[in-house]
Amino acid sequence: MAVTANGGMEMPSWFDILDFDWRTREDEAGMRKTITSLGTFLDSEVAAGIPANRIVLGGFSQGGAISLLTALTSDKKLGGVTVLSGWLPLHQKIKSMVTSNNVTTPLFWGHGEDDPLVEFDMGVRSVEFLKKEFSIPTADPESPEKGGLMFNSYEDLPHSTSNEELRDLKEWLKKVLPNA
Repeated sequence: MAVTANGGMEMPSWFDILDFDWRTREDEAGMRKTITSLGTFLDSEVAAGIPANRIVLGGFSQGGAISLLTALTSDKKLGGVTVLSGWLPLHQKIKSMVTSNNVTTPLFWGHGEDDPLVEFDMGVRSVEFLKKEFSIPTADPESPEKGGLMFNSYEDLPHSTSNEELRDLKEWLKKVLPNA
């Protein structure tokens, strides 16, 4: 996909990045198109016999943002959501888009404190918004399968993942989807 903020250069992308300052313009039409595509994918997985509550939707950066949007607007109660170095887009419109299905779904959020692209503060503000506007509780680290948001920060981590973050995600997944 041609990415506007990258001079129109073709690169892997779930939607157009209009500006690398995520707080400015957003490609709402592109995001909605991707949400619809992921919703269709979820429908096909459920039709194939996978219970929705055994599906964890997640991604890194844009993938995390679109996974979060898809889960919050889904008509299916998912098993979990993961966001790595992501953010909550469409702050101005999200309230009218959200269904109640996944507000208490287990949510793992990992973010590097030295992320220069999706700044750490953007992740923190997104988490605070979710907690305030949708009353999403903080997850109990010992039993995240009961629901809520688990936010993990990682020192010296730029816009990337780390072994520590992936270990934390693995442990969270073991609790959220036992016997997987």
